[in-house]
Amino acid sequence: MSDNRKKSRRRRSTDEVPELTPIEKSIAKHLRFQCPTKKGMLMGMQVVYFNGTKAVECLTESKWSSISTKALAGESTKD
Repeated sequence: MSDNRKKSRRRRSTDEVPELTPIEKSIAKHLRFQCPTKKGMLMGMQVVYFNGTKAVECLTESKWSSISTKALAGESTKD
């Protein structure tokens, strides 16, 4: 009878979640509040979502579109 019970899922520890850099946090915050969203129903729950194409357009029109990849990686651009 105990074989029929569902096993509990192991919870992830907080150590496995990577920390975001300040640039990544600001980009995520910009997308959250500036990207156009839509509201809908999913399995009886109200959800808010965005289209990936609109997110890319929002980022290309933002100030982060001109940042070099070295700056995003945290490296110094001065030599």
